[in-house]
Amino acid sequence: MNEFYQMPLFVKLKVSNIEKSKYWYANILNFNSVFDFPDANGTTSMTHLRGAKYQDLMLLKDEEVSTSNSVIINVFSNNIHSIYLAALENKTKIIQQPTVQPWNAKELTIEDPDGYVFTITESVDSNKDFDTVIDNVKNQS
Repeated sequence: MNEFYQMPLFVKLKVSNIEKSKYWYANILNFNSVFDFPDANGTTSMTHLRGAKYQDLMLLKDEEVSTSNSVIINVFSNNIHSIYLAALENKTKIIQQPTVQPWNAKELTIEDPDGYVFTITESVDSNKDFDTVIDNVKNQS
């Protein structure tokens, strides 16, 4: 059973094919379906997906989907390597290979079937405190 909680923030994405998108989110990002809402014909018109707690997405079926390069959705993961392998296996567009960044993160940037861009982030060293990370970023500039 899924935990019910008020979501402090979530993203709604218009998608052209809900079932294809649900498959992609489940098999690449390990998001699970929480709830599907059917339209008058019984076809899923909205689905609520969840990764970890507070990683909630709403997918809305739409005939015309127009994405923008103005928004990048960031998702934290404890296993970026498995997401990278799943992305390769499912022929997902990879914008940036897993790369260690100066801000103590390894990041992978990929594109979902409708063109939405996701950066998957994993901590490199969870023992580093905030000030050490910021000092490292400043020294890289």
